[in-house]
Amino acid sequence: MAKHNKVINIGLIGLGGVSQVHLAAYQSVKTARITAGVDIIKERVAMMAEYWNFAGYMDYHDMFNKETIDAVVVCVPCRYHREVVETIAEYGKPILIEKPLAGTVADAKAMIETCKQQNVPLMYGASYRFLPATMKAKEMIDDNVLGEISLMMEWSIGGQGRESFKDLGPHHYYPGSFGGSGMGLVDHGIHLIDLFRWFLKSEVVSVYGKGNISGGTPGSEHASLIFANGATAHLIYNDISFTSNIESEGIYSWGGSWEPDGTLNMGGGWESHPGSIRIHGSNGALRIYHYANQLFHFDKDGPHPITLQHRPMPGNFSIQLESFIDAIQNDEPMKVPAKEGLKSLEVIEAIYKSMETQTIVTM
Repeated sequence: MAKHNKVINIGLIGLGGVSQVHLAAYQSVKTARITAGVDIIKERVAMMAEYWNFAGYMDYHDMFNKETIDAVVVCVPCRYHREVVETIAEYGKPILIEKPLAGTVADAKAMIETCKQQNVPLMYGASYRFLPATMKAKEMIDDNVLGEISLMMEWSIGGQGRESFKDLGPHHYYPGSFGGSGMGLVDHGIHLIDLFRWFLKSEVVSVYGKGNISGGTPGSEHASLIFANGATAHLIYNDISFTSNIESEGIYSWGGSWEPDGTLNMGGGWESHPGSIRIHGSNGALRIYHYANQLFHFDKDGPHPITLQHRPMPGNFSIQLESFIDAIQNDEPMKVPAKEGLKSLEVIEAIYKSMETQTIVTM
């Protein structure tokens, strides 16, 4: 129970990183009000401020000086996270920051230290933790339904050929550093690294893999992770080729998802190529259709569909913001503190070190 029910005034920084889906989800949260938004593109500020009925600014100092802001959601591209967070931390407002936490581990550590010095709560936007299918899977794993977890897997393979590959570009990730596409190892796979750590309550101890370089020639990406408890995880991504799925291998989707080309599919129909996560334990297994909002439990008696609460994507963004607001209202630690984002980013950097050295890298 919240200590008080004050509506929290939210300032959005980086309107270019906030989709209409995100904003609709944010505005559905009864304990939050989107009060103002900031972006460097004048036309974008004017259009979004008018459509969503909030005050628009091109400078966040102006926003803080002219508006009552209780908390901030940072949606600027990843490479600018440190610059923005270190600047706005002086205003002392709680911050929710999207994934990945920063463009480098050094940037992430500096951000966390700045917020610690300024006594500013910093929450990491691990939005996959707030999907109904993954929340239920976590509950089942914690209840030991699967026994000892030994293997976790996720892959995304499919595109329209190399010529249609869309690098997120130097405005998002540092050129020559880790990067790639929106459905690649970094921008998407970091969700899975976070989920696997969360599911297991265990940290990665060694990695081997390969990822795309920001601005470089794209290729197939992969990562093999070994956890302290002995479990292994495997990730495979390739959006420079074509899918090999057959349409009949799909599933009916109840939630929204983004296609490899960035197209938003809001669900409510047959999805030919749904994303899914596989978890295998000594007593059973799970197939988690995280965006399609379906979950299956496998044991000696076969697959069993699991009933889920009905707030699939984009509901996870509402649930995440509610968690952020609850922590502020109750003066409690953030449910997903920034250190969780740092740990997952350290795994990403280790994967790229592995690619550079062609060795297994110990964390």
